[in-house]
Amino acid sequence: MTRLRTVFVPLALLAMAALAAPAAAQGTDFSGTWRLDADASELPDFGGGGRRLFGGGRRAGGGGGGLGGAATLVIVQTPAMLIIEQQSDAGSRAVTYRLNGEESTNSGPRGAQTTVSRWDGAALVTEGTIEVETRLRDFSIAVTERRTLSADGQTMTIAATRTTPRGDVDSTLVYRRE
Repeated sequence: MTRLRTVFVPLALLAMAALAAPAAAQGTDFSGTWRLDADASELPDFGGGGRRLFGGGRRAGGGGGGLGGAATLVIVQTPAMLIIEQQSDAGSRAVTYRLNGEESTNSGPRGAQTTVSRWDGAALVTEGTIEVETRLRDFSIAVTERRTLSADGQTMTIAATRTTPRGDVDSTLVYRRE
């Protein structure tokens, strides 16, 4: 048993270091708990006196498919994946992005989201589509998100564009590290 530990522990540490190398080389780690700063964010305005999807007690899961911003994001990042738990008054949901350029598929409240994420320097860019299913008709929304960290690592900004059948909806979500 001791011999097994003597061999296994160093091999496990070596494997973890090898897996961590690509993430360390990238230099951007979004891991942590993040709270939406609604005052600093530019949330979508859907008309009608400045009514925002985020406001009025209704929140959409953002930072991974919604039009507004989740109140809290809990992010776990590995060299291969970014796993985001979006928490809001309506509940929570988890989305996973592959960081190696392979397609990721996540289910949402009204359909599936298929994306591809890639590094652009220190920024993580995610592009794809959300297939929306409604009682009246089904349609697609094109998604582009650019996730960045401030120099001190305490502020995460997600600049997003959703191209809907009614036009583009832009948002900039600002999250502060807790």
